[in-house]
Amino acid sequence: FGSSHFGLSRFGSKASGTEKTQTPIMPHCFCNLGFVLVVVAAAWPRCARAQIYQFEQVPLPEIKSLHTMYAFYVYSHQDAPEKPLGQPFVKFHSLVSHSNSVSKTDAQLANYEGVQLSILPYNDFWKLINPNKFCSTVDDAAAGFAEHADQLLVQKALGQSNSDVNLYTHTVKFHAAEKDTQIPVRATGVYILVYSNCGDFNDATVSGSIIVKNAYGFLPGNEYHKMPFYGWLSIIYTQMAVIWMGLSFKWWRELFHIQYCVAAVILLGLMEAFLWWIFFNDWNHTGIRGRFLFVMAILSSVVKSVFSYMLVLVASLGWGVTRPYLDHRTIMKVQAVSFLYIVLDFIRESVLSFRHSHSLSLTFVLLCLLPVALLNGAIFYWIFTALSSLMETLRERHQSEKLLLFERLWKILVAALSVASMALLFQIFDLSRSISIRWHYQWFLADGVSHLLFLAVLAAMMYLWAPHTNSQRYAYSHQIDGDDKEDDRTNKSANIWAPEDGLDDDGDDESFWATTHGKKGDAKPTSVAPDRIGADESGAAAERS
Repeated sequence: FGSSHFGLSRFGSKASGTEKTQTPIMPHCFCNLGFVLVVVAAAWPRCARAQIYQFEQVPLPEIKSLHTMYAFYVYSHQDAPEKPLGQPFVKFHSLVSHSNSVSKTDAQLANYEGVQLSILPYNDFWKLINPNKFCSTVDDAAAGFAEHADQLLVQKALGQSNSDVNLYTHTVKFHAAEKDTQIPVRATGVYILVYSNCGDFNDATVSGSIIVKNAYGFLPGNEYHKMPFYGWLSIIYTQMAVIWMGLSFKWWRELFHIQYCVAAVILLGLMEAFLWWIFFNDWNHTGIRGRFLFVMAILSSVVKSVFSYMLVLVASLGWGVTRPYLDHRTIMKVQAVSFLYIVLDFIRESVLSFRHSHSLSLTFVLLCLLPVALLNGAIFYWIFTALSSLMETLRERHQSEKLLLFERLWKILVAALSVASMALLFQIFDLSRSISIRWHYQWFLADGVSHLLFLAVLAAMMYLWAPHTNSQRYAYSHQIDGDDKEDDRTNKSANIWAPEDGLDDDGDDESFWATTHGKKGDAKPTSVAPDRIGADESGAAAERS
């Protein structure tokens, strides 16, 4: 076990129960790398279903050994954020052992009591379990330290019961499944599921399930706060969508493609928040992570992230601002980065979703997060480099309004990156603290900060690119102000991108080119004379007049 996470481990001893060996194990339904690959393939772990841990013919541990299998996060009734369902509890449901041996049948093993499933506090694990001796003997039973020989032995004061030390144990028998055992959980904390076999037989399997339910439902305590968070996030995105839609309908003639992309980001954010809220709601009521909802929620998060990053990137590259489209080589680079980000971010989201309950090692988690972190760094470097070049181009062309907009965008991105970096540094520093301390608030560092930061940046972009009567002056065009003079090179560039058949002469048609080539202060220009290549400045001015 580590200070910041607990690892799946196996402790075994010889028949005397006094010699210890510790080796890493691969439980029946869990393997670090294989597990992630299965998730990426949209499969599902067979044993662990959130707060319901399913045993499906799981082999017994070796003789005189125990396995740590899973982590449950539980609020006491007093500490629970909501209490509509009463006292939290652990239920041992339909648990039974079946022998695989020909020489020893279930009937012959009817009195075998060495197989036990226990729930005990993570904080007190090493206080309760002595790795040198965790299986009871006849002498321990006679002295009152254990109820029977060959069972899990915990270190507690003489006369103390298991419930006094928040230990909940169930002995799995070899005959038909006994009646379910339900025990109330009275203390808040992280609880470890321990699978032990202190007897002298192990050629058998166990089937059944262990159910842990909080006072508000099945959601683990470390996941509960995400449910109302995504609910409120859905409401905020809905309000943002209504505002943007209203402005877009009002100024629909002035819209250009970046504003359509902002609308798409808002809708993706709304879809993501709503899907996560549905997912956590369903999990809370059923106790099982819905496979389809989980995959869809992760995909929505990944698509929203990559679409948002690519939108800022292509805008910084000048798409729709200084040029109408990007060259083929740049488009291929953007597509390659997008594909790579989708794959790596899907793995990252999957690992983060299971890192606590399935006890992924810290090293493995960091190895899965590092590629995404490096890719994020590369994307931001590309964005800032392109944005710097774009602003320099706008200065040379004397397009002051566009320049002001992108200078503000630069400041917003720098502020967002600074906050994100500080949050990441705090999160890394916080890893030195025990999971039993930080599980209450870690969801906010892992999910809350990033979502709120994204929301703030999106709101700022909505403000910068809000549709209005002069929206298209920010689209691809040459800004013509009373005191701004375009040189011959600029006029030549404008003519190259202009349509060959000229502009629409319809007086009622406020086309893209008619709007963007109008003089400052002309709300609705109806026609614009084409620029002439090679014409001198006075001739061009006369032609425009």
